Amino acid sequence: MTGGWRDFGTVETIYEEDSEDLSNSSSPLSPTTSISVILSLERSVEAWSKATGLEADILVHVHGRCFHLHKEPLTSKSHSIKRQLTVPNFKTVHLPSCIALETFALVGCFCYNMEVVITPFNVVPLRVAAELLEMDDVSDVERNLRHITETYFSQAVAVNGEYANVVLHQCLGLLPEAEETAFLASRCIESLAVIGCVDGVSNGLIDGVKSMTFDEFHLVANSMKGRFTRNHDLLYKVVDLFLKEHSCNLTEEQKNRICCAVDCNKLSQHLLMDAVQNPEMPLRFVIRAMLVEQLNTRHTFDIASIDPTSKPQNNCATLGAILQRDAAVRYNAQLKATMEATSARIISLEHELISMKKRLHESGNKSEVLDSTKSASCRFSWEVNKGDMGMKAATSPPMERARSITTPRTGKSFSQKLMSGLKNAFWTAKANVLNANLD
Repeated sequence: MTGGWRDFGTVETIYEEDSEDLSNSSSPLSPTTSISVILSLERSVEAWSKATGLEADILVHVHGRCFHLHKEPLTSKSHSIKRQLTVPNFKTVHLPSCIALETFALVGCFCYNMEVVITPFNVVPLRVAAELLEMDDVSDVERNLRHITETYFSQAVAVNGEYANVVLHQCLGLLPEAEETAFLASRCIESLAVIGCVDGVSNGLIDGVKSMTFDEFHLVANSMKGRFTRNHDLLYKVVDLFLKEHSCNLTEEQKNRICCAVDCNKLSQHLLMDAVQNPEMPLRFVIRAMLVEQLNTRHTFDIASIDPTSKPQNNCATLGAILQRDAAVRYNAQLKATMEATSARIISLEHELISMKKRLHESGNKSEVLDSTKSASCRFSWEVNKGDMGMKAATSPPMERARSITTPRTGKSFSQKLMSGLKNAFWTAKANVLNANLD
């Protein structure tokens, strides 16, 4: 009976949005296209009935609408529908809510052997439907919708930045309800990053990350973690971009949940250092990055301590030699930086010393002026005072004067010189008072 349908020769192509004008459309199917697809499915059901002589025998419910279809074409390509219809007298099929009406109409056309044109606007919902309905019959590639969508993604989306951006937004429209799309979204991000490295186009990646919510990005980041088993450099860059765009709207716990997807042990050394100094990263992640960086440094120096004269025995020894050389380069760079900092400090200290010498020289000049003034005062007192008390008082200034003269030789400080001058002035004033009383 199936052969009669194939001999009937009814083939119809379902065309979606014009792929040349991707920027002017935001929905996978326009209302006109949706009606066209549904009408095509209905015509396919009628053609099947005429070709096989069988009436529609199952009922499929999709978002409030019922389709009367045939069991054989659907169960031949969907293991999920086949399991539902194995129950006796069970002729009603309920689909997951994430499969839209238009998407099922395309799936139905595919089951009835109609040609379905895959585009960036429908590849994601068709791929999700293929996953949920288990349309992955490996015995016949042409009947495997999952294989068809995967082939289109690999050959068209992964190498075209504009397509990848459109598909990424289609994925986000189905998250977080359809978690299967997180896998495709992560692949779109990877494609945009790779394409950006080649031709400098990175706006698609930035825009894609901006339009994500926390729940969406959390699913995508975890998907990328599962895919990138050896290197997390790209994942770290994407996480960093998301945090920079949404940091003010995220809690510390949400940041930690996102950063948990990044394994610091799988980061390149320069990105590990960037993570340690990145103010956008949560404290818990920064500490984890610091510990890993310290362990890597210790491991590198442990390898560098191996006898350099030993001959390499295998690839590991060769790798050790490379790491030893890298450690030596880093050590020389650190030593050079330390020497430059020390040299700058020495120059600063020399400037300070010169300034101190200059101030001491100026202080010495002031003290010499004060000494000369003090000596003149003492000589004046010696000539004026004639009495016994005057003689007693007059004997002191020459002694003090002699002491002040020898001060530079004994190395007295300026404060000591100042105190000596004050004492001399005190004795001079006291002697004058006594002389006045005697007169």
